[in-house]
Amino acid sequence: MEIKCNTYPYYRRSMPTFGSAPVSGTLQVPNNWGSVDIYVKRPDVSVNASGLFGLARKVLNPVLNYVETYKKNIKHTYDHKIYYALIEKELYGKNTINSLTHDADKMILYILGFPKSFVTNFHRKHSEHHIESGKKINLKSMFCDLVASSPDFKPEKKYGLRDFYNKSNELKAVKGFKELLENYNFGENINILKIKKIRKGVFFGIKLHR
Repeated sequence: MEIKCNTYPYYRRSMPTFGSAPVSGTLQVPNNWGSVDIYVKRPDVSVNASGLFGLARKVLNPVLNYVETYKKNIKHTYDHKIYYALIEKELYGKNTINSLTHDADKMILYILGFPKSFVTNFHRKHSEHHIESGKKINLKSMFCDLVASSPDFKPEKKYGLRDFYNKSNELKAVKGFKELLENYNFGENINILKIKKIRKGVFFGIKLHR
């Protein structure tokens, strides 16, 4: 806050005398009170931004937030795709075409700027590794996807595959999935440290094995 003060001309300093009080100022007030000091409070520009600066800030902030979310969604999906490929190789000894196509629709939609809610719903309704699609489930692909979506690779997740399966009646109803999980011990034998170490390196692509 800035204070504007008009100089008051009727203020003078009195000279000290022996035995008197310390030097002090004396105030002479004329009959005309219009000359008394006036204090004017000016608006705080940091609180009430206006003009082009205020408008630019209102427009720019949402754009910056969108760009940050945009980059985060793409990176998150890309990381998941790489982990999926490494887990598939670790579980089955080779990579298939699924390593390339897995979540490719999500990557494209995110790059085009679609919001996460739309991308998630679209993906689940059209992917054969999701029950919501209504398609014949690709059991091996769903297995890799769920392992890649466990807390070991997605810290925001709460449950590992075994616990998640035991809590999900939908997964229990998928024919043949239980046998696949038990055959691979729910993916708990994979070398997680090895996979993460490979992920830290430069990943140029996925070599397909026939």
